[in-house]
Amino acid sequence: METTVIAGALVAALLFAAAFALSLAWLLRAKEKAFAAAVETLREQFGNIALSQMKVQGEGLAKANRASLDGLLAPVRDQVKVLQELAEKAQREAHALGVGMAKDALDIGNAARGLRDVATALSSDTRFQGRKGEEILAEKLRQSGLEENVSFFLQRGIDTDRPDAQVRDTENRWLVIDSKVSLTAYMEYAAATDEAVRSEKLAQHVASVRQKIDQLARKKYPKVFAEENRDRDYLPVTAMFVPYEAPLAEALKAEPSLWQRAAEGNVVLVTPLALMAYLRLVYLAWQHEKEARGQREIVDAARELLARMNAFLSAFEDVGRALESLSGTYDRAKGVLVDAPHAQTIANSARRLLGLHVRLEGRKGRKLERAECLKGPDAPGA
Repeated sequence: METTVIAGALVAALLFAAAFALSLAWLLRAKEKAFAAAVETLREQFGNIALSQMKVQGEGLAKANRASLDGLLAPVRDQVKVLQELAEKAQREAHALGVGMAKDALDIGNAARGLRDVATALSSDTRFQGRKGEEILAEKLRQSGLEENVSFFLQRGIDTDRPDAQVRDTENRWLVIDSKVSLTAYMEYAAATDEAVRSEKLAQHVASVRQKIDQLARKKYPKVFAEENRDRDYLPVTAMFVPYEAPLAEALKAEPSLWQRAAEGNVVLVTPLALMAYLRLVYLAWQHEKEARGQREIVDAARELLARMNAFLSAFEDVGRALESLSGTYDRAKGVLVDAPHAQTIANSARRLLGLHVRLEGRKGRKLERAECLKGPDAPGA
């Protein structure tokens, strides 16, 4: 029996141990599942947190990259904008330049045609050449600063003898100037390439200059004008103005005796440069004359003022002497008529009458004011 009880107790203990083991195993499995679930939950949470952080960091990184990229691209964008503006401006300017160039081309074409016309006229039309020479001479005279119709005169003369200009200096000396242009043969000479043609045209040009010199020498302008204007001192030479330097230089180079020929005919060959030098001297002389004239006028005015002041002071002194003379005369008259105490003076007689009670009255009994010499305490009835 005891054995049975013991066996039962052992069986019960084994069953309890088995149940406890099963319970413990179940609990362990449950714990493992819960732990696994917790781990899975934590893993999911950490995963979500990691994703969230990565997203946040990604957005921050994107913003930072965008800001950095904007900072890097901003100068590029500005430069591109500037380049775009410059390109647009260049396009506008190119258009305006194209329009301007088209207009300039038209103007140049017109000017070229005008120059061709002028060149043609200068090379063939002798009257046109003469008018241009006169215009150039008049322009040089006006540029010199001289006053027209005072120190230089254009187209003045006698009947048909009218040189292009006359210049007067401060000493009333007159110079006759006449423009002579010889270009026809010279232009052909300059344009020719064949030496024989050039020699022929140069000889014709020299002959033309010689003819102009002889023509002006025969005019004898200084002599003719001096006889008609005896109040003027005409220089004995006539200036032959050649408005273009090169043609005269070529002619003199080919025939130097043209200088002597001109001098023998009382003609002086003058280029624009030489003429301007002479006109400058005349201008300076006129300026000096104006200054001297102004100084003379000042001196004359000062002398006149001094004479007037002297006349006034002399008259003033005469008035003073006259006043002094009148004052002495007055004092003497007063001494005789008023101041003498015992003499038979008008004042003493008046005092005696007042002492006799004669009333001092005017017409119609109007009372009169006594004279100062009758108001003293000694005056009776004062």
